[in-house]
Amino acid sequence: MSDNRTKDWALYEAGKQYNNKLKPNYYDTVDANLAFFQGDQWRNLEMDDMPQPVFNIIKRVITFNVASLTSTKSKIHFEPLLYSDTNQNQQMELELEGSTLANAQVNNLLEKFKFEFKVRESLFDAAVTADACAHFYFDTSKKPYGGAFSDVEGEIVMELVDGTNVFFGNANSPRVDIQPYIIISGRDMVKNLKEEAMRYKKDQQNVDDIEPDYKYTDQAGDSGKIEVEADEYGKALYIIVYRKDPKTGTIKASKSVENAYIYKDIDTGLKTYPVAWLNWEKQKNQYHGRALCTGLLPNQIFINRMFAMVMYHLMMTAFPKGVYNADVIDVWDNTIGSAIPISGMGMDQNIKNVAGYLEPANMSNQITQVIDLAMQYTKETLGVSDAALGQVDPKNTSAIIAVQKSTAIPLENPKANLYEWIEDIGKILLDMMGTYYGLRPIVIEENGQKQIVNYDFSQLKDMWLNVRADVGESSYWSEIAAVQTLDNLLNAGHIDIIDYLDRVPEEYIPNKEELISQIKQRMEMMQQQQMEQQQMQAQQQEEQAVMAEEQAQAEKSKNEPHPFDQYLQTLPKHKQEAFKKLPPEEQDKIMQEVMAPKE
Repeated sequence: MSDNRTKDWALYEAGKQYNNKLKPNYYDTVDANLAFFQGDQWRNLEMDDMPQPVFNIIKRVITFNVASLTSTKSKIHFEPLLYSDTNQNQQMELELEGSTLANAQVNNLLEKFKFEFKVRESLFDAAVTADACAHFYFDTSKKPYGGAFSDVEGEIVMELVDGTNVFFGNANSPRVDIQPYIIISGRDMVKNLKEEAMRYKKDQQNVDDIEPDYKYTDQAGDSGKIEVEADEYGKALYIIVYRKDPKTGTIKASKSVENAYIYKDIDTGLKTYPVAWLNWEKQKNQYHGRALCTGLLPNQIFINRMFAMVMYHLMMTAFPKGVYNADVIDVWDNTIGSAIPISGMGMDQNIKNVAGYLEPANMSNQITQVIDLAMQYTKETLGVSDAALGQVDPKNTSAIIAVQKSTAIPLENPKANLYEWIEDIGKILLDMMGTYYGLRPIVIEENGQKQIVNYDFSQLKDMWLNVRADVGESSYWSEIAAVQTLDNLLNAGHIDIIDYLDRVPEEYIPNKEELISQIKQRMEMMQQQQMEQQQMQAQQQEEQAVMAEEQAQAEKSKNEPHPFDQYLQTLPKHKQEAFKKLPPEEQDKIMQEVMAPKE
């Protein structure tokens, strides 16, 4: 080891030595797994004279398992430690507001990260190489929302790192939070590394020591060991060392190449390591996991070699060999339709004694049976049965569902590891938002409408929010069954169209939020029209009631006797007769006198 190496580089070399001590060798295992998954399954096997078939069961099994684990979307959800609708205080309200805005910002970040794609890619890495790692850093050169807010700078960036490029200080534990240090290695253009070093150094000291190298032998896969060799595009190996300061409790970072620091002991302000570590299957007393691919290699080699021998046997024996008596026939002509002259043959000789074909040896049926059983048992022990793949006659759907649920049991441990990994990512994002964001605008969505609010994210540093990974139980037909149930509820009138659209998956209806908004506007207009119609109907009913009352009064007045008639009835009969015989003008005069008010 040269004297000009940095102290951090010694830690990196120690991490590589640990990986090389693992049995089987860690780097050889990763390279073999990647090659077999990609279909290069005859590496290091000298069988030039035999066919080299590839029946890639490994890829089928891993693809199925990853698809099963990612068939539903995953979310990161923050919630306050204590919350009550009836007994709220100022701290609860602050925590509730902080959790709401943190959820909104994390959703924006996950969309920017293309998180669903990265989850799928990480699971492939873990299934093939045993490990997957998410590394986060704050890029001050980026502007959120495409620079719409010119005074706001910096964004959180997520990148996936191969397990071969991650080294734990305590390599006997996969727990990130207890590590004394974590190293992230990688290769970058020398030009980029020098520019980064100049941003942290005021002079040219040690910057010229950053030179191209060829330290790519420990990169994952065969392709990681091939680079473009050009003077202007040379690459160098760098390492980032994260340490937890025991005095401040914060994480410090140093970045260096073999013989020069790019920056050293920068206080990130973070309380948690910006590294989320995922194992496909945890192993005792080491931070590397065990890949699903590793246990499949012997079976895959057996199946390929057996098929190769079957093919070779057919090539050698499928076409029969012709034999002939050279004393009778000079040359054997195998051309189609050609005649073969025979001389020196007596009439009593049989042609079968002169020429014929050798019968090929029969191949045992046990060979193909063993190959079929090897493929079948390999898939079934990994939960990839015909029922799980849908390769059955769907006559008894309940039985199929029961079989599929039972075959999915082997995925429960990787699923639990995945959920833990997602929750770790949530804790990292919460810590980074509280440390770096400060006061900045955030886009939130309420009732289908997006709006911008300003929030001081530094308040999150003083809050304790519970982090939960929300992932629903899935099956291939779960969404279809859910939509059918919603259809039935809508047709039966138990829910309205808004309830229906709110619960239908996004991919079923394009521009769903816009459609909901338009339907709500139409419903509001219809409700307003209905209210106006009801008011008009009520007014008409009131007018009709008044008219009916007036008519009733008129009819009543018409049917009731006149007061003078009632007075006339009180007079003797002869006076009534005398009044009726008077002329009309005399009757009116008497009526007015009688009905006039008394003084």
